[in-house]
Amino acid sequence: MGNKEGPAVIAKRLVDTNFIIRHLVNDQPVHARIAKAFFAACDRGEIDALLPLPVLAECVFVLQSFYRFPRPAIAAALSQLITSTGVSVDDEGICLDALGRYARTDFSFADCFLAASARAEGGLIATFDADFYQFGDVTIKVD
Repeated sequence: MGNKEGPAVIAKRLVDTNFIIRHLVNDQPVHARIAKAFFAACDRGEIDALLPLPVLAECVFVLQSFYRFPRPAIAAALSQLITSTGVSVDDEGICLDALGRYARTDFSFADCFLAASARAEGGLIATFDADFYQFGDVTIKVD
């Protein structure tokens, strides 16, 4: 019998916040070079990367609080990352909506994600935070 080789199986790799930050910020050249090569391999379809939702939220927090990136720049960079070939995130459409809301408002990413999720699920939010009324596409309903 011959040795048949099937298609290569690409294992998904979970990506940590520090790896994404090195890629986006380039403040540690050796780590940045490795991260950029990793995401380039994702773009070529050689690696599948999974970005967990808590990591996405932590990236927003770190880029805003530590690196002082402007909100629109954070949203643009992370939107580009999660829509690139080889990178996946749960609920991509909700994440993109949340990042867009984050870029346009002064709400936390968590609140923007909640509003985007509510919109996707019918628009109802149980909260005491009246600021959610600023989102015209969600409704506060506590009863």
